[in-house]
Amino acid sequence: MKRSKGLLLGCMLMGFSAGALADLAALNDAAKKLCNKSKVCLQQEMAAEDDLPPGMAAMLDNMMGELCKQYMSIATVGENHEIIGPATACLNSMADKSCDELLNGEETTAACQRYERVAENYRQY
Repeated sequence: MKRSKGLLLGCMLMGFSAGALADLAALNDAAKKLCNKSKVCLQQEMAAEDDLPPGMAAMLDNMMGELCKQYMSIATVGENHEIIGPATACLNSMADKSCDELLNGEETTAACQRYERVAENYRQY
């Protein structure tokens, strides 16, 4: 199973934060939505694998739990308010993908491409 660019992009969203509570709530909802979708997709993928080695399911479940913790850590309050809308849209667009697209897709969504352009202004070198 190869790692999805979409799932990994979600990890990039962790370095940015929100100030307005409404935006923060929407961002947290989007993170939860993507986390839940990712869990469902991974469970479907594992159920389809006949030759999954013992312990692999537990390891993948643990890995998904850690990824979801990262998604949920978005709620750190900070100064980069203009990044919240694009980050929320990106997470929602990823959660709206099919499981196959989410787990195996290489192409990012238009919303994530927009987020990446805005986020570039906040990256520290």
